[in-house]
Amino acid sequence: MFSETRSEFAPHGPSVDALIALASIPGAESYLAPGDIDYRSWNHVGDPLCEALIHVMRERKLMGGDIYANARELERGGNSEATAFFADVEAIPSWLDVDSLRVGARMGRRNPLGMLFGIHGALPMTYLDPATAEVMSSTGRLAGGGDFRRRFWETATGFVGALDVDGMLPGGDRWIMWIRIRFMHTMIRLGIHRSARWPRYESGTPISQMATAGATYIFGQYRVNIMEYFGGKVTPDERDGFALMWRWVSRIEGANNQLLGRDHAEEMAIQMRIHDTLFSESDKTKTLMRDVVEGTASMAAFGKSTWLNHAVARQVLQPSMIATFPGGDARDALGLEPRPTAEAVVRLGAGALRAVSSVTRLPGVRRIAEEGGFRLLESSLERGLDGVRADYRGTAVAGRPTDE
Repeated sequence: MFSETRSEFAPHGPSVDALIALASIPGAESYLAPGDIDYRSWNHVGDPLCEALIHVMRERKLMGGDIYANARELERGGNSEATAFFADVEAIPSWLDVDSLRVGARMGRRNPLGMLFGIHGALPMTYLDPATAEVMSSTGRLAGGGDFRRRFWETATGFVGALDVDGMLPGGDRWIMWIRIRFMHTMIRLGIHRSARWPRYESGTPISQMATAGATYIFGQYRVNIMEYFGGKVTPDERDGFALMWRWVSRIEGANNQLLGRDHAEEMAIQMRIHDTLFSESDKTKTLMRDVVEGTASMAAFGKSTWLNHAVARQVLQPSMIATFPGGDARDALGLEPRPTAEAVVRLGAGALRAVSSVTRLPGVRRIAEEGGFRLLESSLERGLDGVRADYRGTAVAGRPTDE
């Protein structure tokens, strides 16, 4: 019999139980040296604080309507699960520097094309974790036959929202959006447990602490590499600020501080170990890579060309772009075969963008570029979502709703 938090077949033991207890402490800051962290045990830990809250909300029939507002109502009523959850998401970690966040966000705003093309690499890199590929396949939304376009722009909404620093602080609209995404991830995790169809309990739980924390490099440092590839000029302080925002996003999403580190050097050492633990080849990974290429090629914003989008993915996933895949080529694991002519065209286009980007760094042009780039990203989201905002409700698993 499966529970909705962990299968009876999932490994039990003092190391996993101790980490579940740590993850149940709101805003806990208990750090270890990167070499001392028990990565494999963390892969068996989900999000006990959010899971406990969702259980209460289900019991009280509060999953309809605005789930965030319902959770806040529980908190105002003194519910312990709601109080603990909001204490966690409102806790400001000792390493968060708001001024640094602003520096990184301005860089992202100046590079709208790099931000958009970043999804060509960021989504596939998450699939290099076979468990993440399994989750994506179970929901079907980013897979072939799913509502790829809608899900793509919902994902992009989160990426663009992180460029609004004030909105990303506790109580801000963008911060609330990421809490809704945390609810969605938890509903999907619980839905997979309930379906009794998770094949990977020996290695970890769906949407584990490791998977959540492992996105920090992918959506932070790695996407800066993509922005640089498409002409972006990035200073070390801008890189650090952009990376810091994605440590903060991972924290909002429930990743424990132990898996995020106390500074950028520690973060990077942890990310190397997380990706080394999680990444491997799988058939579902390759299938989802094809779905990304075909899905982006179906959208006008990306030229409606499979040829072009395959080449973009090949270029942004090359070994020189990915620090956490040493000695290997992620494109092989993703099944992306070479397309020399198309890739040469992409390289030429990226080279032309470097001259444009140099102009955007001029003092008189920079602010205009930052404001115009952000408006371009926001208008792209509006068109992509057809004016219907992303609500981030749990996706059905095995034909059964997870947001009820």
